[in-house]
Amino acid sequence: MTGEKRPFSIRQVYLYVVSFATLMMLIVGTVQLINGLVDLVYPDPASYPQMSEIKSRALEMQAKDPGVKAEDIEKQYLAEAERQAALQRHYRIKRFVNSLALVAVSLPFYLYHWRKIRLEREEGLP
Repeated sequence: MTGEKRPFSIRQVYLYVVSFATLMMLIVGTVQLINGLVDLVYPDPASYPQMSEIKSRALEMQAKDPGVKAEDIEKQYLAEAERQAALQRHYRIKRFVNSLALVAVSLPFYLYHWRKIRLEREEGLP
């Protein structure tokens, strides 16, 4: 039977489709994992408010209501900025963990199915 081409069986098609799908999941998960790691280590500096932005907002609010102190507005704005920064950190960590889970779940499925394909090819099973 050497040299003969056998038609693909439904089992082989299944194994190749699952291997392809899990390989794509691995690629996407790995890219997301790398991006998540970069986000954790080096967050986007534009997402944090600049002091000039805080001062201008304080001046705007003080112009609308002269009874409001600029220091109070700055404290409020800084507290909100800190809360936003903590929320962004939370979402960056959550995205990183989701990517890690995608890789951790798809890798064993891919390895299992690809190993089955290789074993069947070596044994010459249809």
